[in-house]
Amino acid sequence: MEGDYANSQLKHRREGDMEAEVGCSRSAIDSSNIGFQLLKKCGWKEGTGLGASEQGRLEPIETRVKNNKRGLGADRKNKKPKVQKDPPNPEVNAPKKLTKKAKLATKRLKKLQEEEKRLQEKEFEREFFRMFWPDNV
Repeated sequence: MEGDYANSQLKHRREGDMEAEVGCSRSAIDSSNIGFQLLKKCGWKEGTGLGASEQGRLEPIETRVKNNKRGLGADRKNKKPKVQKDPPNPEVNAPKKLTKKAKLATKRLKKLQEEEKRLQEKEFEREFFRMFWPDNV
């Protein structure tokens, strides 16, 4: 029953696309069209082709209204589900990587904290000496 509904929806969409195609069939451009007006301003004469020797198309390129959002080259309705491969023994590999990363992060953090402490002590000494001997500093 669900398949019948999907088929009827697909048929309805196809009919809608056909109606849109019929509405956009090859025909001469209307003189109220802005593209037509721009071509006339540039020296184009109605009924002639574009190009230096007027060898181009006489009628506009056929267009289609695309209602779905799959893209221009998509034909299939549903894509096949992608199968992800699991890494071999993820429990064995993960803890080693985490411990190495954690060790590296703690080492960097410790260095930064020591540097910050050293700079704070240096600033304290500088302020302390300015308080008692302002002429020397």
